[in-house]
Amino acid sequence: MSPKLTTTLTVVGVLLAGIPLFHLTQEVPLRLQTPQQLCETPSTQGIYARVQFTGKLLSGTLRFEGKDIATIAQHSDGLWETELFLPASDSHELEAELHWAEGSPENAVSITLEPAQKPAQTVTRWTGADGSILHDLFIFSW
Repeated sequence: MSPKLTTTLTVVGVLLAGIPLFHLTQEVPLRLQTPQQLCETPSTQGIYARVQFTGKLLSGTLRFEGKDIATIAQHSDGLWETELFLPASDSHELEAELHWAEGSPENAVSITLEPAQKPAQTVTRWTGADGSILHDLFIFSW
């Protein structure tokens, strides 16, 4: 083989291998903060929350200190999970307002909170004889 051809093939081989390797070894730019990261501050903690309920739920809202912190859309499977960002504390009071269809039988709602490095706690409440609405306070303390 001629030296010109050998050099050309070597350069082409280096380019074919080098271009993909360049892209693979490049530093990835930092992503912007996600909404969850913006919610968590040094004074708050992420808490795993699970809401279990009977019947076909039409809607629900969880509030902390009068502010809506989570909205539950229409569900029929009886389970809803999310992460809440609440102040770092040994106790929390959540207000829950849940709605079922008019004339529903008595329904139950259990809310479980599981802060990091603390045991999970579950509080259960029942609707009255008219099971179409539950508006109650769920108190958790560790």
